[in-house]
Order: sequence, then structure tokens, then C-alpha cells
Amino acid sequence: MAVVTSAVPLSDRQKQRLGDALAKLYGRRMHLNLDVDPAVVGGIRVQVGDEVINGSLADRLEDASRRLAG
Repeated sequence: MAVVTSAVPLSDRQKQRLGDALAKLYGRRMHLNLDVDPAVVGGIRVQVGDEVINGSLADRLEDASRRLAG
């Protein structure tokens, strides 16, 4: 199972593409548990077990802020 968090609901096409990409990455079909959280701002966060793939805009902004702060 993959827990997917996005700022807005994913379209059917986006869900299909994500499911296909995860199946290719993990070698098996994944059930997608979809959550909507406006705090993500943009992009998505995917968690499969202990592994997290964070492509959210909020995470990228936080990372940039940390780098600027030194």
C-alpha cells in the first residue's frame, strides 16, 4: 500500500500514472491510499512502508529556507 498525500485530489489520469510508476519502481501493483492536505501546497508525498518520496512544494520550500539560513 502507498499512502499518497497531495494538496488537491488527483485526477483519474494522475492516479493511473502514479500507480504505473510505483508498480515499475517496486515491481508490483500498489493500492493507493489517497489523502488531501492543503499544507502540501503542491506536488505529492508518497509513503510506502518506511520509505518516503517527498515531492511536495512545502518540503522544497522548507529545504530552501534551511539552506539560506546556513
